[in-house]
Amino acid sequence: MDWLFLRGLARAAAHWDRQPAALEAALPGDRVHTLDLPGIATAVERRAPWSVAAMVGDLRERWLELRDGTPAAGPLGQARGERTGAGPSGEPGRPWGILGISLGGMVAMQWLASHPTDFERGVVIVSSAANLSPPWRRMLPSCTPTYLAALFARDVEARERRILGVITNDDARRPGLVAKNVALAPTTPIPIPVAVRQLSAATVWRAPRTLPVPTLFLGSDADHMVHPGCTPKLATRFDMPCRMHPWGGHELPHDDPDWVAAQVAAWLAETRAGRAARHDG
Repeated sequence: MDWLFLRGLARAAAHWDRQPAALEAALPGDRVHTLDLPGIATAVERRAPWSVAAMVGDLRERWLELRDGTPAAGPLGQARGERTGAGPSGEPGRPWGILGISLGGMVAMQWLASHPTDFERGVVIVSSAANLSPPWRRMLPSCTPTYLAALFARDVEARERRILGVITNDDARRPGLVAKNVALAPTTPIPIPVAVRQLSAATVWRAPRTLPVPTLFLGSDADHMVHPGCTPKLATRFDMPCRMHPWGGHELPHDDPDWVAAQVAAWLAETRAGRAARHDG
């Protein structure tokens, strides 16, 4: 299976850190691809929308080129090198899955609801919706002033230090992540007006009535940015499985990428086993 990874608010594909490699290690033969949300990083020349639905439209245009192996109009935003959906082995018929975190999870859910035949599986990490959780749970008051001040800070090192202080719980790795993200900053521009549009889109986004594609929801009991109850609410709405990490922060792919990969691999194995049992029966 090929996977499309989507990042969250004011984060670029280059910020996935260890997660793509961890998923590929847990699912031999699977391949991870990434696209930047419109208006940032490698997609900085693209118009940044004010809505999640419009983000889906922009991303889907580029993803179809990626899937079909046709030349894209601009950079694809793939943080781990140029890779296409057809792949080096030329397999355009391979199934696809989509994995999104936070705002990227909202985009993934909207995409799955609007275009249910594009992906066979979905994974949503630490996301939320305006019609399921109140604003003070979607961004906890204890972190809101620090996070918003950091989001719009012009000093890159101060911004990354403050943001990572909110979204990561792995204190030992945080200084290295700050340094890495500061080094990435010149090639991953995230204009403040685009961050404002992303924040606005995330704030008003409402979960669809149904999610027609099997989707796994992952959250953390120790998330200091979004209330841990937001992820189970989404899973309950769609009657989908939910698994919670005991200590990771909002940035689960930074704090424990192997856990994320293991949950996805186990879930895929379970769903495939269940499908085989039904077929045999």
